[in-house]
Amino acid sequence: MASPALKKETPVSMRFRDDDLAIIDRGAGLVGLSRTEFVRRAALRDAQTAILNETVIRLSPDAYDEFVRAIEAAPSPAPPKAAERLRRNAPWQQ
Repeated sequence: MASPALKKETPVSMRFRDDDLAIIDRGAGLVGLSRTEFVRRAALRDAQTAILNETVIRLSPDAYDEFVRAIEAAPSPAPPKAAERLRRNAPWQQ
């Protein structure tokens, strides 16, 4: 018996206000994407962000204490070349 063919794509229908669609079309054009691909990528990016923001990380008490110490520690100075590049590109230098 032949196995059923897997569906590669599922169409999604959406409604947009004309002004929203104009913004989407302008953005898509600026990055050289079709409207569909632009909206697909934006939806995936937002979905991934939402999922990542809801991810729970479980740590042992010792690992948690180490994590807290790391984020509360004073930052180490930037390497000299990076610090110079940051100073050169600072907004107040523009």
